[in-house]
Amino acid sequence: MENVKISVIVPVFNAEKYLSVCLESILIQTLRDFEVIVVDDCSTDNSAAIAENYLEKFGGRLKIISLPGNTGSGAVPRNVGLKYAVGKYIFFVDNDDLIIDTALETLYNFAEEYQADVVYMEKFFTCDEEIVPKSLTTSVWHDVDLVDAPIFESDALNVRIERFLNHKFYWAPWAKLLKRNFLVDNKIFLPQMSIADDVIHTFEIICLAKKILRIPTPLYVWRTNYSSHYRKKRSPEQIIQFRINPLLTGIDFLDNFMSTLDFFKKNPVVRLQILNFFALMQLDNMSEALNSLDSTQIYEIFLREVSKIKNSQPALLSYLLLMNNLYRNELRPLT
Repeated sequence: MENVKISVIVPVFNAEKYLSVCLESILIQTLRDFEVIVVDDCSTDNSAAIAENYLEKFGGRLKIISLPGNTGSGAVPRNVGLKYAVGKYIFFVDNDDLIIDTALETLYNFAEEYQADVVYMEKFFTCDEEIVPKSLTTSVWHDVDLVDAPIFESDALNVRIERFLNHKFYWAPWAKLLKRNFLVDNKIFLPQMSIADDVIHTFEIICLAKKILRIPTPLYVWRTNYSSHYRKKRSPEQIIQFRINPLLTGIDFLDNFMSTLDFFKKNPVVRLQILNFFALMQLDNMSEALNSLDSTQIYEIFLREVSKIKNSQPALLSYLLLMNNLYRNELRPLT
């Protein structure tokens, strides 16, 4: 394909319930010069067959890539899709979500008019779990100062970082249209983690993008899917297991990334703030699980999970994690 304006990347794993609606919403886009890259993460249901049924409908604009084994991470399919993409811009769509019919055209026109590396949607729609939603609700991420017209994010990195630390950026991959050359030239890929890879991805983007355009127009429909990998019910031990690897992997990734930028070399306190922000985010998401177990149980889980990671000091890391949790709970006595 020549002159592809947008590559739409859809990571897929066991999405047979919603995938057709997702692909239909892309098929009816008013902008036609796009490609769709479906990356199947070794689904065990009919997801791959559903995608194949759309090959003819998209008239050569649909690529289907099947990974050899399940990665357990939305990051890997997105990175693979980026590798095969040829569009000027990249747009990620989750397999259980959908976009309104003018989404791609609107995002593309904003990007071209303002010559932006990133077009960032501050608003989005939400819907319930109905296969075909009957109503949409406009939503925002946290308590942000919304814009009512397109405006560039500040060029000052310290200002961007302050907004990041105050939850003023939504880190979902689908919240942004991204210039492909910007991602490739800066080697921006999502780290292979089961959760929180999008937080790190967003942090890289705000640190490296020259032009980030904030727009007030909601174009994406995020589905409240309680059966998704992220929201499925887990025991306290499973919650800790789910979060511990991303915590340690993410800290390493962030620290290595920041070590390459002069800003953080000159501002070590800010570097520490970022690491602390990320660590506390993961621990806060474990808080209910941590509070339901005694300290001995927590330490044993930490030790077992940390030992799976190639690190020379699993006991030390486990102890530090435990003490961090105790400190956050006002140093309650060991039980």
